[in-house]
Amino acid sequence: MKRQIVLFLLFFSIFSATIFSQIRIGGSISIDINLPIPDVVIVGKSPKRVPVPQPEQCPIPREKRHRCNDNCNHNNVFSYGEIQNQNGSYGNERYSVLDAHITLLQNREEIITYELDSGDVLELFIVTINPNDYNYHTYSNSYSCNKNNHITKVVLNGKFLDLRNGSLSLQPRGNNGFHSVLNIHSVYEGDFNGSVNF
Repeated sequence: MKRQIVLFLLFFSIFSATIFSQIRIGGSISIDINLPIPDVVIVGKSPKRVPVPQPEQCPIPREKRHRCNDNCNHNNVFSYGEIQNQNGSYGNERYSVLDAHITLLQNREEIITYELDSGDVLELFIVTINPNDYNYHTYSNSYSCNKNNHITKVVLNGKFLDLRNGSLSLQPRGNNGFHSVLNIHSVYEGDFNGSVNF
């Protein structure tokens, strides 16, 4: 009989507990990320900087301020630039321009003269048809020559160069002076390329 009573109480508690009770879930959630613990590194202090002694500098003398008078020439324009002669009879050469200037001739013709550091003189004879156009080219027919600015001939040390083609850009620079970019291709003396301010 004890056994029956125990079974009866067990069944009764199960049925009565499910009707009037709540279900509880217990436990915990853990997330484990296996990151290594960093090693502790002790860095010694960097050595103190020792200033390097500077060499003694001589004081720069100041120039006296220029006062203009009637003999001033500070508005003169100086020439500077470089012309390269490529594929010529002497290979590739670079010339510094010591002096450059324009000489006016008659009938709208002008000569641009470049005096080079080698002692050579390069002269371009140009005709200005349109003063608003700063570009000059070589032309094979006279029709284009009559309508556009053009290069009539190129002379190197007094000798005329046979030209394949060529161009010159002659940009005015400020109140006085020019910036010229030349690209001349001759048959026997190679190519002359460069930029010169004068």
